Amino acid sequence: MEIVPSMRVFPGSPQPSFIEWSKFEIHGYSSEVMFLSTHTGTHIDAPSHFIPDSRTIDKIKVSRFVSRSILIKIPKKADQQITLNDIINCKINANDTVVFATGWEKRFKNDNYMMNNPGLSLDAAEYLVSNRVNAVAIDGPSIDRGVDNNFNIHSALLSNDIPIIENLCNLEELSSVKSFTLIVNPLKLVGASGSPVRAIALV
Repeated sequence: MEIVPSMRVFPGSPQPSFIEWSKFEIHGYSSEVMFLSTHTGTHIDAPSHFIPDSRTIDKIKVSRFVSRSILIKIPKKADQQITLNDIINCKINANDTVVFATGWEKRFKNDNYMMNNPGLSLDAAEYLVSNRVNAVAIDGPSIDRGVDNNFNIHSALLSNDIPIIENLCNLEELSSVKSFTLIVNPLKLVGASGSPVRAIALV
């Protein structure tokens, strides 16, 4: 996602801000200061986002940011769940990153984008944990449904050291692809619970 001051952010998060710090005309170079949440736009959650005393973003092995990934296209409406029955017949291998394309990314400009998104059910999350997946990704603002304020899915995945990638976009370009290589390099922010990423699919 493009990170701009006017973008939608998760309720309670600050709007991104870019402050001009130096000017070419005065200093001979240009630079900016950024102010934004580490969970802004397309981003990755480290276990420490919800699990105290767990792995922070700088402690996740680099090898986990480049992974074989599978795309599961499963259109969902507001507040709907991705259930175990939806994915039980998908071939999910250990160390795969599972990417869910619900179509919700198309609603980014809608008022309910942040609060009524679809998300995983608990039994589906537990199934992914049992399959020892590398990471779980979705084209919405949260892996939990917008109506779930308990964040049970975050806890289920992150407590098992499975990072979460949220706010993916442009997944329609992968509509005919069942597997690909996903690159999601975060900044090495020491002690941080997450980081924005530039997600790249190699097909």
